[in-house]
Amino acid sequence: MSEIKKIAILITFIIGGCTSNKSVLNKNISKKETKITIFSGVDAQNDVFLNYPSSVLKFDNDLLLIADTRNNRIRQIKDNQILNFAGNGQNENIDGKYQLASFQNPESMIIDSKKNVYVSVNYHQIRKIDSLGNVSMFAGKYYRGTIDGPADGEVASPKETAYFPLISSLKIDKKDVIYVAAGHLIRKLTTDGLVTTIAGHNQSGDKIGNTKNALFHQISDIALNDEGDIFVADQVNRKIKVIKKESIVSEFIPQGVIEWPAAIAINSKQEVIVFDSSKKKLYKFDAKGKLLNVFSNEKLYNENFAHNVKITVDEKDDIIIPSQNYIITIASNNEVTQIGEKEGTHRNGNANNATYQMPYDGVFDKDGNLFVVDKGNNLIRKISKNGVVSTFTGSGLYGSRDGNKAYSEFQYPNAITIDKNGQLFILDGDWKNTKIRVVDLAGNTTTFIDSKRSTINWERPADLVCDSRNNLLISDSVKNTIYMITPEGNISNYFEVKDVRLNSPHGLAIDKKDNLFICDSSNNRIVKISKDKSISLITPNNGIFFDEPENIAIDDLGNIYVTDKNRTRIIKISNSNESEIYLKEDILGKNKDRNLSEYYNTLKLEQFNNEIYVFDKYDNQILKLN
Repeated sequence: MSEIKKIAILITFIIGGCTSNKSVLNKNISKKETKITIFSGVDAQNDVFLNYPSSVLKFDNDLLLIADTRNNRIRQIKDNQILNFAGNGQNENIDGKYQLASFQNPESMIIDSKKNVYVSVNYHQIRKIDSLGNVSMFAGKYYRGTIDGPADGEVASPKETAYFPLISSLKIDKKDVIYVAAGHLIRKLTTDGLVTTIAGHNQSGDKIGNTKNALFHQISDIALNDEGDIFVADQVNRKIKVIKKESIVSEFIPQGVIEWPAAIAINSKQEVIVFDSSKKKLYKFDAKGKLLNVFSNEKLYNENFAHNVKITVDEKDDIIIPSQNYIITIASNNEVTQIGEKEGTHRNGNANNATYQMPYDGVFDKDGNLFVVDKGNNLIRKISKNGVVSTFTGSGLYGSRDGNKAYSEFQYPNAITIDKNGQLFILDGDWKNTKIRVVDLAGNTTTFIDSKRSTINWERPADLVCDSRNNLLISDSVKNTIYMITPEGNISNYFEVKDVRLNSPHGLAIDKKDNLFICDSSNNRIVKISKDKSISLITPNNGIFFDEPENIAIDDLGNIYVTDKNRTRIIKISNSNESEIYLKEDILGKNKDRNLSEYYNTLKLEQFNNEIYVFDKYDNQILKLN
């Protein structure tokens, strides 16, 4: 990084009758280079672990391909090892070759006679990996809003302009004709590039007979037998249907046999294999629909599965199922093997080897232990002062269960603070349903504030801090206010709205004197509320302007660090009122273009011993700046 000059500037203006700070003359001051070190975490490019893969494809005799959906990559299994095949992990669709390309939530995969691989992405499009590894968009127009034009399925449409609403499955026949299950439709893509609808309509229903009138409700998967019959997992109707010669739809397995048919495949004996992702069981039927057997075991039962999970049957009639953590193979003798890692997305142990899924925020205790909000895993992790990572509380399940650390549940927690007694307070959930959860020193969880059972009427809690008297201060980015909640649970506004008008307040920080600093995001400023409730405004100048500041940290010396602009830039305002670009916007968050469906985009900051820590949710790492 090249050296950056910094200039002393006047930054603070006092309103409400107070005087401004003394002006400092502009002068050039050399700036030491900001060093970035990885404090904890490895990314999926350098340390391969699975994260809810959806499908497995037999590529050749020695190679299996995996659509590793939440890692946005195509993996491969070779010699019982999981390796990278294509995709760089960014949740977008960029053309390129092998790992220079990107895939947005890859799911279903097929391979044609020329070794071209086709992958469904972002629920609406199909990407192609040719035999040389070149990745490009193959078919489908990105779906927004209602379906229009040729996408209604009544007429043929070119593959580039066809709409595929909610692709759930791809299959290919011996003539390289591609069949696409999308929403309540089954569409066909021929080798000349035309797309037509075989069966179903845009509206859901449950109707058999002529394909033109047939109705399905959320097709989860399809399979082809040697005769060209199409077997359909009609999920919400909880039936398996079959389409004969693309003309007549009939029931193959009636309702009441399979609880939640998620995936379907045909083996060499033309037997139909159905996976029930609710009961975590495999059903085998003969070609006429007679139930032959039902299989389940502990390894299946203890795993979770992607929403659009697919099963594969290989040339030995072994059944391959991808789960949250493993690629599971069930041999014809019912022997089960697994390849993968049980807790790959939240591996504990040495900080350098630990893994996270959206480390969103963190807070240090007085001893230097760091507690991390692992949002994607619904866990609170602990990094000890000795650099050992453990799960401090949470089962990893999505929910709001209180109690023992091993069984507590969270709903995508997003902010954390600590009181003087060492208790953790966590913003858990989103929008009006956000709760404040308390985690004690033993890791056990209780609910402190539940908006449904209290007088609080917040809209979008964004951040929280704790003052020296153990009062919680919470920003509401929609109500444009700061709430104060006492240890007894009494709720009030921290200041009178007439004194300062906030516009989308986000990140909060509090110093040792109980001065509160607010990222007044849409007003592009920092609001400081002193302990005596006097108010001042902090804005950088000298050619530096805030661009929607979201998150803030203050070190023990009084230096302010603010993240803004395209999620990753950090501005430093020193305790002597000097302002500088501490880190440029293209330094952190290399995967910042991943679509995480996040309302708040910048990276959160924390400080300890005057060193700044960055929670890089885009690259699943915690960084240290000094």
